[in-house]
Parts: sequence; structure tokens; C-alpha cells
Amino acid sequence: MKTLLHMKDSLPLIAVIGLVGMFALPAASQTPASHPAATGEAQLATFKYCTGCHNDRLKIGGASFDGVTAASIAKNPELFEKAVRKLRGRVMPPPGAKQPDGKTVDALVSYLEDSLDKIPEQAHITDQLVLQRLNRKEYQNAVHDLLLVDINAADMLPPDDIDDGYDNIASALQVSPSFIEQYVLAAHNVAQLAMGKADSRPQGWTFHAGPGNQLTHVPGLPLGTRGGILAKVDLPADGEYHINIADMATHIWGNGMEYENPLVVTIDDKIVYTATIGGEADMKFYDQIQSGGMDRVNARLKNIKFQATAGPHRIGVTFRRQSFAQSDDQLQMFSLGGGQDRSYRVSSFQLLGPFNAKGIGSTPSRDRILICDPAKDKSKTPEACAKEIFANLAKRAYRRPVTSADVDELMQYYTEGVKAGGFDSGIREGVTGMLASPFFLYRSERVPVGMKPGDKYAITDLELATKLSFFLWNSLPDEQLLDVAARNKLSDPATLHKQVLRMLADPRSMTLASDFVFQWLNMSKLDEIVPNRDVFPYSSGSLDPRQDFRTELRLFADSIFREDRSVVDLLSSKETFLNERLALQYGINDVKGDDFRKVELKNSVRWGLLGKGAVLMSAAYPNRTSPVLRGKFVLTYIEGVPPANPPPNVPTLNDKDIGTTKAQTMRELMAEHRKSPTCSACHSIMDPLGFALENFDAVGMWRDKDRFAGTAIDSAGVLPDGTKINGPDDLRNALLRRPDQFVQTFVENLLTYAMGRVSDYYDMPTVRRIVRQTAAKNYRFSAIVEAIVMSDQFRMRRVPQPPASKPVLSASK
Repeated sequence: MKTLLHMKDSLPLIAVIGLVGMFALPAASQTPASHPAATGEAQLATFKYCTGCHNDRLKIGGASFDGVTAASIAKNPELFEKAVRKLRGRVMPPPGAKQPDGKTVDALVSYLEDSLDKIPEQAHITDQLVLQRLNRKEYQNAVHDLLLVDINAADMLPPDDIDDGYDNIASALQVSPSFIEQYVLAAHNVAQLAMGKADSRPQGWTFHAGPGNQLTHVPGLPLGTRGGILAKVDLPADGEYHINIADMATHIWGNGMEYENPLVVTIDDKIVYTATIGGEADMKFYDQIQSGGMDRVNARLKNIKFQATAGPHRIGVTFRRQSFAQSDDQLQMFSLGGGQDRSYRVSSFQLLGPFNAKGIGSTPSRDRILICDPAKDKSKTPEACAKEIFANLAKRAYRRPVTSADVDELMQYYTEGVKAGGFDSGIREGVTGMLASPFFLYRSERVPVGMKPGDKYAITDLELATKLSFFLWNSLPDEQLLDVAARNKLSDPATLHKQVLRMLADPRSMTLASDFVFQWLNMSKLDEIVPNRDVFPYSSGSLDPRQDFRTELRLFADSIFREDRSVVDLLSSKETFLNERLALQYGINDVKGDDFRKVELKNSVRWGLLGKGAVLMSAAYPNRTSPVLRGKFVLTYIEGVPPANPPPNVPTLNDKDIGTTKAQTMRELMAEHRKSPTCSACHSIMDPLGFALENFDAVGMWRDKDRFAGTAIDSAGVLPDGTKINGPDDLRNALLRRPDQFVQTFVENLLTYAMGRVSDYYDMPTVRRIVRQTAAKNYRFSAIVEAIVMSDQFRMRRVPQPPASKPVLSASK
């Protein structure tokens, strides 16, 4: 296999590149491509503004534009794609240098893009062929769709490597010998969960509660309950199981024991045990007898017995909810929405069993697997049934019609399993072998026979079905998609169009919101931002809003995708999804209850992505806001023009007084920081973008003044083109003046996610073509998805060629 040599990413214009002119396009110009291209010489003459730094003598950033001609563009497209990105974002020429006027830059960008797009199509296709391993999310989804078994792959498999923010990049998903061992062990565990084990010995499962005070209802638990834990578990056999709940009486003085907390244990929503923790009787025992008080209370939480069948079950340990009238509290809690401050919480519980195992009954996963059972159908031998079972499962697992060789290999596992424990054991071992097979764990695309190096070819319909299902569902193709592909009908444009729309309408397409959007916007940063309890007591600890922020962002993005709206609505939509806790965080008082529901936001500062708590918090620090991080977020994820890395040894802000009355405002702190000449260039562009969001504190709550410095928040700024902005509305309106720039960023990232490789300079003609094609359809989400699926990047390949020498980044060579 051969991987294209990737040239260096950086093309700095000076040591610290400025980002001048970010929004400098006139409002009447929606896209540089709308300008008719003039003669090449007239446009290329604009590079005279660049050759002061990028000449054959200095070659700053390793680039030279001396002697640039029309022929130079086709000879070195990587260099000119980088130039287009910088020019489009108005980050070239650098601040302080002589600047061409906006129309001149527009004309040059239009000419360069037109020239780059005319380079022969074959140059836009990668010959990078890499086996792509299923990542953890894909493995988890594939196991569920194949066997109806719910697992947490993060508990079974090591973390996936990340490349360019994405966890599905084929070249990053490498495998080591120890990694293989973990996949084999995971396959064994999954097969046992799916088939069960009639002679299973007692084992244990421990379930922990997430953060929070457990004052509200947990979705999935019975109505009328509060807090607790809802656990989903696949039990291996019919029999008796025991539950031990973590101690709740933990203090010899019985603190909080005067308040009753009615405990409830449920199995599949049916109550199997009740007890009361605390109350008058327990308090008297503590006061009058004392010795043994804790043990007496905690004993009610131990050895709770119940009978259960094999298969999936939902086990709940929770409390009956009491009204405030039943509470003995004298004061309301200092928390959003108030609550009872003497309520116990379930921190964890342990499940043990099975004891006295009684075999295995019908379960969803066994019914899915055992389409043939020799114990019920005496006309078939166990071996014949096993072959039928494996042929049926392997078609979905391997994403193609199975061969006799495939079945024979699985039958070898079956034979060994039968020796150890009969038919069930044989099937279990065969399923283990299937899940550990490279045909399941890897996605591959084969070069057709007879092709020569450099030849272009289309992937097969079956390969297209697999690529499509992992793009839209993060999982295996379903029967309908496989059948269409097996008949070589999927590549037909009309059929492919129908399948794409069907798959987008399927609930499994939620992964586009929960996986793609979260990786595009780098929401993994939320895991690192733990709100400082001293500065934000109302949004930390048990009141940490991050999980609600994640839910809002996922539902918000999914609604736009599922309703097939314009992706520009991600920036401008008035609607979002809130529950009572998050609504109060946003200063909204008319949303009640724990469930999320669609809400039309009356306050425009919350519209779109820039008003979402997840975005605002991920681009901040645990104890303070950061105009730099928020400005960088806008540049990178909204405009697609990431700023250069800061120079080494940049001094950090002196924020030791945050949270005290000595604190300076963020603008005052940044003013001190920007006195350094090495810092001011970049900050002059990023800071106005970040300060426009400064009314949102580090946990996303709106504020009119800095509560520690005691002064009003100043969110005013001036963009490089002279436009004055003041607050989130002005910033959003400035971004919406150039919707195509945001759409291009969106398309480039979605294409990366769809391809399973990092996008490169040769992908940009396709990105621009998709943006232009979908403009007529108002950038509808389905139109963008379909254009990506129909693109050469998604469907075409090229036979690897011998490595070429690395080109020089010079326009004259």
C-alpha cells in the first residue's frame, strides 16, 4: 500500500501570523466564486503584496511566489490551496503590510479556485488504501445491531487514537498484539452475553451513580421517583440474584437521619423491594441506644433477593419522591430550582448472581442467533443448524454474502465448543470467532484484478453499502441495504438517493449529531473543564451542567439534520432543547420538569451554536472566560481558518485574583497581555470575536457585569474591516453575511468524517463544488450528505503508484 506524501501543514506568513480582514468581504459579495475570473496575469499580479516575505530568497513558511504564472497553479496545487484558504479568510498579507483592496482579493480568490478546480479530476482522488478498524463506538453499535446485545465498548476496549479531532481516521486506528488480545477477550464476553450460560457461576456487577444530588427524576425509572441509578444488564442465566446497596448511614451521630427517604428497588419497572432510610424510629435508635445504629440502618440495603430470567433487564434503585410539604426543611437550598437538602443519594450498588441457576429461557439475543434449534426441530442435525446460524449471522457481520470457506472456519470454533459443553457452547464459540475475525473488525476495499498503477476505479456496491452505513449510522448495513448492494443496484443514482434518505430518517442517524458534531466542534474539551467550585458554586459539583449541555447540543443538531433544514440554521436557529435545570441556567423560568423539550428562544443572544452552553464552556477555563479561546473557536470551527500556534514562551494571564474583589475584568487582563508586541498581532483579530461573547461567563450564564471586579461587561469590538460589533447578535450577523464560508467549513469536516481520512488540499475542489451545488437547495442537510456520497472522494479510488518526489513549495518551479 502507498500513502500520499503529505506536505507540511504550516504556511506562516510571519513569525506570528495576523488574521486581518476576517469579515472584510462586502455584504453584497456572498462568495468569491461569484466574481467572473479576469485574465490570469491581472489576477496573479496581486501576489506582489506577498513576495516581500514569500520570495526565493526568504521563503518564509517555506513558500515563494516569485515568478508566479498560470502554469504554476497546476504544478503546485497544494501551495495555492493554502494561499486560497489564507486569502479567503483575509489572513494574507499580514497585519501592517500593504494590503490590496477587497475586490482585488475577491478576484484573485475566484481565479485561483477556478484554476484549481480545472486540474484534471484524477488529481483529486487519493490512492491511500488503508484497512480501517472499527473504533469503539462502531464496535458497540455493530454488536447491538448484529446480536441485540448492549455493551459499553469503553469498558472492553482501549481508547481509539484521534487524528484531526476524529476517532474514525483509518490511518490512526492501528493495532498492537496486546490490542488484539483485548479484542479477542471482548468477543468472548460479547458472545457469552448474547448466548447466556446455563451453568454460569455467580459473578458480580457494580453500578455507580453519576454526579449530582439526585433531587430529580432519572429518565427510565418509574414516575414518582427521584434520583438513584438505572442499570441495564444482560443476566447470563435464570436464577436468584442479590443486590447490595452502598451504605447510606455513614456517621455515628446519625446526621440527616431524622428525615425519611423511602427506598425502592425495581426490576423492569416492577417493585421488588421497599424500605425507609431515616425517620423518627431510626433517630430514636441513634439517640437512645446509639450502639449499632449505623449497622441497623445499612442492613436494610443488603442482601436484597429476587428471581430473574436470563437476558436484558433494567434494575433501578431509587427513592419515592416526596413533595416539599412532606419535607422537614426550614429553608430552600441554594441551587437552581431549590430542592430538599436532607435527601440521601444512591452512590452505587452491587448485583450478584446467579445463585441456583435454572438454565436459560428465551432472550432477544438468543432468538436473534438461534434461527435453527435442533432441540426443537428434530429434522435437522446440530451441525446443519450451526451452519445455518453462522451463514445468517456472518452475512451481516462481514457485510457481504458468505462463502462456504467462511462457514467452515466458524464450524471449527463450533466443533471445539461442542466438546466442552454441547450445542450452546459450540454456537457461543463460533460467535466468538466471528466477532474476532478480521472480516468483522476491519473495513477493506480491494483493488480490482487487472488494474494498473494510477488507474481510477469505483468501489463495489457492497463496499459502498458498508461505507455508507458507517458514515450515517456508525454501524453495519441492514438487510435492505445489503440486499440492494448484493444485486449491484446501490450504485444506481436513483437507488442511492432513496437509500440515503431512508437512512437519514432512521433513528440510527442520531450518530451524526452525537459523534460527528461533537468531534467537529471538539466537545471533548468539556471533559477537561471542571467548573471551579469557589468561583461557580451554582454550576459545580452536584450542579455541574455539562451533561445537560451535551444533551442540548445533541438534540439541537439532530433536529436540524432530521428536519432537513439548512445547515446555516446551526448558526441562526431560534429553537433549542431545554429541561428545567438548563432553562434556569439560561435564565428562562417557564420550562418545568426533567425532560428535554423543544423551546423557541425569545432572547436572541442564545440563538444558534454561539449561544449554547456546551460551546461557551468548552472554550473557557474552569475559573474564568477566555476571549482567546472563544475567538479561536469561531475562527477554527465556524470560519475554517484556524490561527497559527502562538510563539514559544508566551506569558500567561495573571488570574490569581479571579473570584476575589481584587479581580480585574477580562478586558483589563487582556490589555496587560497585549502589551507584548509578539501577542498583539493575533489578539487584534481573535479578541473582538471572543469579547463579543464575554457576557456569557465561563459556565455559559449571562451576566451584565463582572461580579468580582464590579464593573459592567464590555463586549464591544471592531472587526478588521472596520465593522463595529457589540455582543453575540452582532457577531452572529457578521458571520451570516458570508454563509458560504461556514458551509464550506461544515462540508470539509463532514467529508473528513465520511471518508475516514483527514481531508487534504486535493479534496478542496470537491468541497467547493458541493458548496456551490447545494446553494440552490438552501444548503439543506440531505443535499450536502447526498453530494458527499456521490463524490469521487467517497466512491472512487486510484491504484497506488510508486512514490513521487516531494514537490518544492515554490510557485516558480
